Amino acid sequence: GRFRVKHFGVATHNGFSSFGILKMIREIVSTNRNIKVWNLSLGSKTEIPKNFISPEGAELDNIQTEYDVIFIIAGTNKADNSTSTMRIGSPADSLNSLVVNSVSFNNTPASYTRVGPVLSFFQKPDISYYGGDGRSANERIAVCRDSLGAQYVVGTSYAAPWITRKMAYLIYNLGLNR
Repeated sequence: GRFRVKHFGVATHNGFSSFGILKMIREIVSTNRNIKVWNLSLGSKTEIPKNFISPEGAELDNIQTEYDVIFIIAGTNKADNSTSTMRIGSPADSLNSLVVNSVSFNNTPASYTRVGPVLSFFQKPDISYYGGDGRSANERIAVCRDSLGAQYVVGTSYAAPWITRKMAYLIYNLGLNR
């Protein structure tokens, strides 16, 4: 399907506050009530705690309930040099959001993916999609860099928009609710 897309820059510089971003997200969602599907590619470098939901995840859950929207959230990436298993970072611990992880083109978990669960019993991430993995261009996702051509990248932030598009199709074209 073809969908109209709006871009709202909420983390446009270094040193921003997660609470400031959440305030902006709430304001943007409240003034754009016709938009039901939202893609978020924000992620903490730190892991979520085992027995708590982050304030960011909890606030996104509140916004979704209050405005009848759904957030599709990138499942956060491990650091390039990390080899051990790492838990997801906030806001990917939002219980009501659809959290997206990445797989390679061989359908195996990408080397940078992180794991749940949230509160030890909510399995997150919810779904995985191609986010690329590897060093060569044919193992990565091609994105439009600028008028000069493509850039080849990897990450959950590149898998999440594909799922956002599919969710938008289900809601706007097939008439399903969130």
